[in-house]
Amino acid sequence: MTLTEAIVVRISHDLAGAVGALSNTLDLVKMDASFLNESGELLDNTSRCLTARLAFFRALFGAETKSVDTSILTKYLETLAIPVAFKGTISSRLELALVAAGLEILGTGGSITLNDKTVIVSGKDLHHDPVFVQALMGTNVPCDPKFVTALWLVQIAKEEDLIIRLDAGENTITLSLT
Repeated sequence: MTLTEAIVVRISHDLAGAVGALSNTLDLVKMDASFLNESGELLDNTSRCLTARLAFFRALFGAETKSVDTSILTKYLETLAIPVAFKGTISSRLELALVAAGLEILGTGGSITLNDKTVIVSGKDLHHDPVFVQALMGTNVPCDPKFVTALWLVQIAKEEDLIIRLDAGENTITLSLT
């Protein structure tokens, strides 16, 4: 699997639930028109979720643009099943990629702080997947949708001649670009 293929699989997976909810709701409306009144909020929430996730993935995996900002991330975070507090300001695809890699490390929620090309991930249940960490360190690992954010961060960091450093504490993991 190539990185491009893995990115497509990852995006598809992250959109599938909301697309399914939208499709099922429309099916219910077709079967019983009276359900339309009850489905408005569900359709609205699903639409917001899809819009936020599409904007996030376009900013993360698309061409670098000046339209990358913190609001893209905060809207995306609202669509997640885990609570994530974010502190910092995002103004580039590289910073968004750094935060996206940090999100993969959070288990049951926590916080992410971005400051000057450094992300501090804090939580009680951090993932320490050794293959994900190897991918972050630039080691050749299988290209898998589970590792897309690490592989992508490595790729765009290399384009800017930056190296990823990782420092793990008990309840924190710090990723920095130098």
